[in-house]
Amino acid sequence: MDKQEKVISKLDELLTELRAGRAESSASLAVHPVRSPKLSIISRIIIILLFISAAVSAGVWYVKGSTGKAESTVFIEQVHGLATLATAEAHVKVILEQEDNELFGEKINFNIPGTKRELLLIVPATVIAGVDLQDIDQANMKVDEENKVVEIVLPKAEFVQQPSIKMDEVRTFSDEGLLRGKLNWDQGFDLAALAQEKIMQEAIDAGILQKAEENAETVLKEFFGHLGYKVIINRL
Repeated sequence: MDKQEKVISKLDELLTELRAGRAESSASLAVHPVRSPKLSIISRIIIILLFISAAVSAGVWYVKGSTGKAESTVFIEQVHGLATLATAEAHVKVILEQEDNELFGEKINFNIPGTKRELLLIVPATVIAGVDLQDIDQANMKVDEENKVVEIVLPKAEFVQQPSIKMDEVRTFSDEGLLRGKLNWDQGFDLAALAQEKIMQEAIDAGILQKAEENAETVLKEFFGHLGYKVIINRL
């Protein structure tokens, strides 16, 4: 096994440790837009601390044990392995206001005087956004081996998946008070689609995409920093 292969092997071990640490850690961006769009952010400090601890030994080994040139292709492969760490999570609650018509306990599709019912729904959800580090290639990563500088063009953050609505925690109110029955999301109006759209917008307004990009930048700087490189991040 040559020096470069040893470097790759060691960094792969580091990535395995990081993923294990992430599975045991939780760090979230808490958002409560029911009152206001004020943002409360909890960075993934635990993950970063685990990352620093694990990276120190790999960085020292690399500096002492490798005399060859650090090829950008090697770094790109390892950056792809960091993708799951470049994320941010938000817990969001949104309010939906809807109207329907009910006659003798049955919903009807037309408006008869006295049958209108106003509904207020409080919908909690979890949203995850991230930077896809798999998009980084030789075109947007440059390694200056002489000056120990890595320059990276960071892709934009995107939502990793559709918001995960906590259906069991949805609360529904009408002008008659709290509804005890289970809400039928498909009856009368597409509440699920409306809720997801509003949740994503609230998360964007709260700064989840910016937070994901900040987390990605932090992870990359820590990763290369402990290998002896300064990192310059350029955002799209």
